[in-house]
Amino acid sequence: MDNIKGDYLEVALKSAKNYQETMNMSKDAIYDQLTSEYGEKFTAEEAQYAIDNLDD
Repeated sequence: MDNIKGDYLEVALKSAKNYQETMNMSKDAIYDQLTSEYGEKFTAEEAQYAIDNLDD
């Protein structure tokens, strides 16, 4: 089960990096996109992990 959780964290991070690099989105906007019911639908924990691990 921990592997699955880790995989979702990594997928969230990859998505966040993609938004940051291709759309020049702010961290707040990326978080909103990751957690949106119309967007990626990641959990708050997964989205926060991604934001915390983005390059500045």
